[in-house]
Amino acid sequence: METLFKDIRYGIRSLLNRPGFSAIAVVTLALGIGANTTIFSVVNAVLLRPLPYQQPQQLVQVYDSLAAVGFPQAGLTQMEFVRLRNESTAFAQVGAYQSGTLTLTGAQEPERVSATAVSGNFFTLLGINPQLGRTFRPEEDEQSRANVVMLSQAFWQSHFAANPNVLNQALMLNGASYNIIGVLPANFESPPDLQNGTRAQIVVPLGLNLANLNLGSHGVNTVGRLRAGINRSQAFSETNLIIGRVAKENQTYYPADGSFHSYLTPLHEVIVGNVRPALLILLGAVGFVLLIACANVANLLLARGEARQKEVSIRAALGASRSRIVRQFLVESIILALVGGGAGLFLAWGGLDLLIALNPGNIPRLEQIGLEPRILAFTVTLSMATAIIFGLVPALHAARSDLHSVLKATGRTSSYTRGRMGQVLVVTEVALAMLLLVGAGLLIKSFWRLERVKTGLNTDHVLTMRLSLPASAYQNSRQIVTFYNRLLDQVNALPGVQAATVTDALPLSGNNDDTMMQIDGRPFDLKGLGMSTDFRVVTADYFRVMGVKLESGRLFSGADQEGAPLVAVINETLAKTQWPNEDPVGKRVRLLDAPPEQATTSFMTIVGVVADARNRALTAQTRQELYVPLPQHGLSITNLGLRRSVNLALRTSVDPLSLTNAVREKVWSLDRNIPIANVQTMEQLTHSAVGQPRFNTVLLGIFAFVALTLGGVGIYGVISFTVGQRTQEIGIRMALGARACDILRLVVRRGLGLALTGMAAGIACAVAVSRLLTTLLFEVSPTDPLTFVVVTLLLATVALLACYIPARRATKVDPLVALRYE
Repeated sequence: METLFKDIRYGIRSLLNRPGFSAIAVVTLALGIGANTTIFSVVNAVLLRPLPYQQPQQLVQVYDSLAAVGFPQAGLTQMEFVRLRNESTAFAQVGAYQSGTLTLTGAQEPERVSATAVSGNFFTLLGINPQLGRTFRPEEDEQSRANVVMLSQAFWQSHFAANPNVLNQALMLNGASYNIIGVLPANFESPPDLQNGTRAQIVVPLGLNLANLNLGSHGVNTVGRLRAGINRSQAFSETNLIIGRVAKENQTYYPADGSFHSYLTPLHEVIVGNVRPALLILLGAVGFVLLIACANVANLLLARGEARQKEVSIRAALGASRSRIVRQFLVESIILALVGGGAGLFLAWGGLDLLIALNPGNIPRLEQIGLEPRILAFTVTLSMATAIIFGLVPALHAARSDLHSVLKATGRTSSYTRGRMGQVLVVTEVALAMLLLVGAGLLIKSFWRLERVKTGLNTDHVLTMRLSLPASAYQNSRQIVTFYNRLLDQVNALPGVQAATVTDALPLSGNNDDTMMQIDGRPFDLKGLGMSTDFRVVTADYFRVMGVKLESGRLFSGADQEGAPLVAVINETLAKTQWPNEDPVGKRVRLLDAPPEQATTSFMTIVGVVADARNRALTAQTRQELYVPLPQHGLSITNLGLRRSVNLALRTSVDPLSLTNAVREKVWSLDRNIPIANVQTMEQLTHSAVGQPRFNTVLLGIFAFVALTLGGVGIYGVISFTVGQRTQEIGIRMALGARACDILRLVVRRGLGLALTGMAAGIACAVAVSRLLTTLLFEVSPTDPLTFVVVTLLLATVALLACYIPARRATKVDPLVALRYE
């Protein structure tokens, strides 16, 4: 142990005596270890940490597959859920949840609060106990049996100052009084909270009407806990049997081609499945950065070992064993790695703040990442592993020095060996840098294309906000439409407002309605013709506000009110799909609230065709879409329901956000109990729609830049070492008449040869590996030729610069000094 302490003291002293070398090595390792620690923190929080439920590995989510009608993944119907809950023996429990928002009144200002509606057994299913009060009772799960509510801890603290006497107090939600029965624990997250990154503020009962269970809407998110000894395959078979019986008993609600089935997915996969590929790719990328950093430090240590050959030989001559020399070098490597690891932790701490700032909103629990004990253990292990990786080869190389040759100062073998190993390391660095640069280049090009997608919308100078009308005050269609008409009159009168509209869903917001459509005069075929269509409920000026172009026919007008002939506007995709060689204006369609023979909806006349707009997502193909005038939706198209929660959007001639207070006052002048939420411009909404691609692109771009820098430094180091080793040869060449340009060409050619070899290997690897990025790319091939060419030229330029600097220094060698070099 005493000997080890001596090695440590000597190693520290030796590193301090060479501050330049030590600083470069520490910074290089800090970049590699810090990047790895940062990304592993995310992977740990999102992928490795178990869900915050009791025995989460037993939890599965149950889905219906209606692929034949455009819904490969859907929730269960109310009837399916109840039957599965009552009849299943494979599940110990079956519960359900739905997420949404409710209007809170009675405070200083009305407020829209996020809510989750759950079945009565939901908390028992997950193994969650309240920190205050109780959870729901089974009888409270039925509609109209009890208005009870549970609060999240955050809501309890913000609205009730964490008052322990909050139980049995009243809370006004959607105009009805709810009794507070409990407060949830601080760490409670329901499945939708984990998926969308925000926690529900309150939880209410699902409230099913057991006497009239829904059969047509597949909107019940169902979770089951497998019974002990039952595997997922057995549960899958039973689930299909039970839900299959429901489908057989109610055939008119299901596809006639027999394609309908149910399936199970582990709940953890439901939560993290969408983000796993991107996170694993980022983890692999930072792994490559660390390998490049290790290669760079190994090169530095090899060069330093060359300078210390006499020291090592003298120590060997005085009796030091080879193992003792290897240990001394490894101790120094470990010291470097630990210091680099400490600096890497500091960088990771700042990197975590960057990740949270870049949060695209769909990475589960990203806001909870931190440098917890598992992360610290990872960093220490990573530091020790890198110490062995980059320190062992230089240590063994130094210990094999030829004592006789070195002491005579004529040994060239070790220098040649070191040069060869350095060249191999540089080729590896360049290949890895090439791989990362190609990945970053593909994502950058994909993101560039995504931001320039023709959306069919004009998002400039458009202000939006969410309004929610309380059901107690707005009970029928006429009351709702009257309020919206009065509001639009008030808002349109504001200075700076060019047009205003009300719509149930904003483009690119992620809120979309779809249903089945029937064309008048055609037989309805559920399994063919693509009758699934998106629809939006809008007021007359919607197309003007959103900048959607009219292609034929007319838009909605003030005459399209309740009682007038029912009308609709469709997009180009629907027109070309259903009437490829006809004019669709004048045709009639209806949106179905039940199978055609049972539907209560009426046919609408198509009065116009508008240009396609990317309403669902920038990356999603445009679907068939139909627009319905809001004044007609309440009584005549019953499947749409009453639109009490809508978006107000207005096109302005001034800064949109400057009108926020004026619009808010207009709303509250009509009804003080209407909450206003999600105030933002359409440009902000579009910006958030590309959050995930931006997150991936920025991170991989940073890693690629670090790799490019380290690769350039590696090439520079090897060429500098080569120039130093060939100083006498260069002097002889110049003494024999070689020109400066000849020396420059000689040195640069050697460096570029290494770089080109590495780039060739990197391109080969990139062609194979870049296919893993396919799911992250938009309108870009994983083998995009332009990206490969640009990245190759960029890396070649950096390599040329890294070669030119030491080559330029070589041309200034004085032949007389060089001939006396050794």
